[in-house]
Amino acid sequence: MKRPFKYISRQRQEGSVAVEAAVCIALVLAPLILFIFVFGRFFWYYTAVQKAIHDATLYLASAPLSEIKSPAALNLASDILARETADLSPDTTIESAFNCGYKISPNFPDLAFSNCSGSTTPDAVQTFAIVSFPMPFFSESESIQIRPIAVMAYVGK
Repeated sequence: MKRPFKYISRQRQEGSVAVEAAVCIALVLAPLILFIFVFGRFFWYYTAVQKAIHDATLYLASAPLSEIKSPAALNLASDILARETADLSPDTTIESAFNCGYKISPNFPDLAFSNCSGSTTPDAVQTFAIVSFPMPFFSESESIQIRPIAVMAYVGK
């Protein structure tokens, strides 16, 4: 006795659903995994640089006034930043700047930031950086920039 035609065609298509599911899942998961790696790297870089800038600012905010006004303190703060970001990829560029904030007037709450070579005691210390790093899955000429900033009150007043 022969089996009906419908049963034979159904038996030949049993694996096609698994193949279609595998293709669809691969097409959905590949961009999702790429997205996770790209943004994971971005946030890893941001946290590493933000912590390094925080530590450099903490050093400058607690240093004596005579030490802040010397270029050696800024070099040491730059060295702190360089050491803590040493594990980032070698093609990453970091430009940093260190400023001191001075009150404009007692009634005006904002600070005016300039270099730390002034004669008065600063009210705050600011550190900011521009970090550029290329993304591995995009063109090599494209890079992403991160601009973290840290401001702390100067404790040497």
